[in-house]
Amino acid sequence: MTPTTETDRGFTLTRILDAPRALVFQAWTDPAHLGWFFSGMQPAGEPIEVDLRVGGAWRQRMVVAEDTEYMTGGIYREIVPVERLVFEWGAEGGWPSIDPAHPDGTPVVTVLLTEAGESGEKTEMVFRVDIPGSMSGEAAQEWLATGMHDGWGMTIDRLVAAFARD
Repeated sequence: MTPTTETDRGFTLTRILDAPRALVFQAWTDPAHLGWFFSGMQPAGEPIEVDLRVGGAWRQRMVVAEDTEYMTGGIYREIVPVERLVFEWGAEGGWPSIDPAHPDGTPVVTVLLTEAGESGEKTEMVFRVDIPGSMSGEAAQEWLATGMHDGWGMTIDRLVAAFARD
């Protein structure tokens, strides 16, 4: 079973990945390794942009169905190589919509990576989404009702599966 916790302002997903932390971190930060994020309906050659620095942006197009596609990504708040990523989740002109000048109105994602297994050959990944305190409780519940928990769960499971195949 996959541990999951949920509150009225966010949720946490925890997974064990069959890869060392450095590879999992690379999968989150290197455009050449972010293909796992796609839903499987992506057009070939769709570019992924990563400016891996605090204040830099990550952007990629998600195609969920023939009639549903959008840009997503984030603006990095904190980067600790192989240990921690924190980003405001969203994209300009995407979903969630983010204004780089005022990012406090979007969810914040934290990815924590710790060694698992006897020789660090596995990684425990704790993935947390927090709804900003600037949103009302009602607005936070509306966000959580969008299906983001299930969507992120499926996305994270694609990462787990990508390492299980390798």
